[in-house]
Amino acid sequence: MAQNNLATQYQPQTLPKQPQVPLHRSSKQAVSVPKKLPVSRFEKCLLTVGGVLIIGMMLWLVSTKIGVSTAQQHLQDVDTRIASLENKNTNDRQTINELLNRSRLEKVAKANGMTLSNSKVRNVNK
Repeated sequence: MAQNNLATQYQPQTLPKQPQVPLHRSSKQAVSVPKKLPVSRFEKCLLTVGGVLIIGMMLWLVSTKIGVSTAQQHLQDVDTRIASLENKNTNDRQTINELLNRSRLEKVAKANGMTLSNSKVRNVNK
């Protein structure tokens, strides 16, 4: 068999034309726009009460925040006073310990012509 060259003899055929169908059909129906409904008295009252309630809650929140800030300032003042009194107490304890020092007591006793007898001295602590 002889090979005849079919590939070179092939001629493409044109496809039959298909009708052009639009993807979206234009609608000729009239779109009706809904009419706006009037606001009823109940809705007006509800909006008014809701608005007043929201404003009242906002004012309450602001006053609460102011109260919290005032309380924090008061707490800070009290903490400052406590720290000051603790420092004063520490200084007073140190002064008391210096005044109760044994060598100081002997010095005061000698200055006033007294003698310090160790057998008669008792230390009492609370």
